[in-house]
Amino acid sequence: MPTTKRRNSHCVLLASLLALLAGVTPVAAQPSPPSSPPSPAALIDSARSLAGKDLLPVFDFFCVAGNARPNNFSAPPLQPVQLFDNLYAVGNSETIVYALTTTNGIVLIDSGHPGDIDTVVLPGLVKLGLNPANIKYVLLGHGHSDHYGGAAALQKRYGARIATTAADWDTIAAEKPSQLFGDAPKPARDMVLREGEPLVVGDTTITPVAIPGHTPGSLAFIFAVRDGGKPHVAGLFGGTVLAPGFVPVPALKQYVASIAHYIDVARSMRVDVEIQNHPIFDATPARLAALTTRKAGDVHPFVLGNQPYLRFWQVVSTCMQAEIVQRETVK
Repeated sequence: MPTTKRRNSHCVLLASLLALLAGVTPVAAQPSPPSSPPSPAALIDSARSLAGKDLLPVFDFFCVAGNARPNNFSAPPLQPVQLFDNLYAVGNSETIVYALTTTNGIVLIDSGHPGDIDTVVLPGLVKLGLNPANIKYVLLGHGHSDHYGGAAALQKRYGARIATTAADWDTIAAEKPSQLFGDAPKPARDMVLREGEPLVVGDTTITPVAIPGHTPGSLAFIFAVRDGGKPHVAGLFGGTVLAPGFVPVPALKQYVASIAHYIDVARSMRVDVEIQNHPIFDATPARLAALTTRKAGDVHPFVLGNQPYLRFWQVVSTCMQAEIVQRETVK
């Protein structure tokens, strides 16, 4: 045994001597320098490239300093409009309520500002030939009063089921009276929506996607629409951060993570129709105008295609990341 140890020791010494004679000096592995995050300017350039020419409105809103703003509560009512065979829009022009018709009644996505239910929302539905008594569900994109404002009345009057996440039922319960709306009527706590549990209403399946950031329980909704019988898949991101300057950095980071998650779902579900509950950054007025003059064979102005739809949200995310880096750099 001692002989073996001496032989191994001699081998090590011989190897070291040969390395020295050859002029080889052992070098310790050096750690790679930490990569620095992209600068705000680089991120904005990236967002501009992603936007191309077709998505400039979203880039201009979120990436051009001074353009991002909250929705205007005093904006005029929206002209009631049928967007697809089974999808209609009413409400305030900057806070839209969508009506999705099914073989088992109407599903509303949001319910409008407090006080608008009898003056704007319900008259708009009637003008479109929809009977408010057929409203079965009201799905809330998030728990702020400009979205749940009409829900209590619909719940009491028609027995409509009101649905949002557990987190945003808490948001609704905790929301204090505002200077604009006062103490908005709150619906009684009802259905709880969860990602992974689609809501099936008649012939229509609505897929909720958790997108915390704007509120803890914000939701996106994905569902099928038809254009002259041709199927498409609509996506409504119900918790967009419209004025990032008012949102703390941790919430913005959560919002960016939510967009990444939503993009994954929207890719897998082939979402190709873009709609907003706050349509102030996606050229909705121009698209509505194009819809009124659309001729047979023209592309539907709300149908983007899946890849442009994904780019749309990548632009929003990249602009938000620029905002985050800017604020963290200033610190």
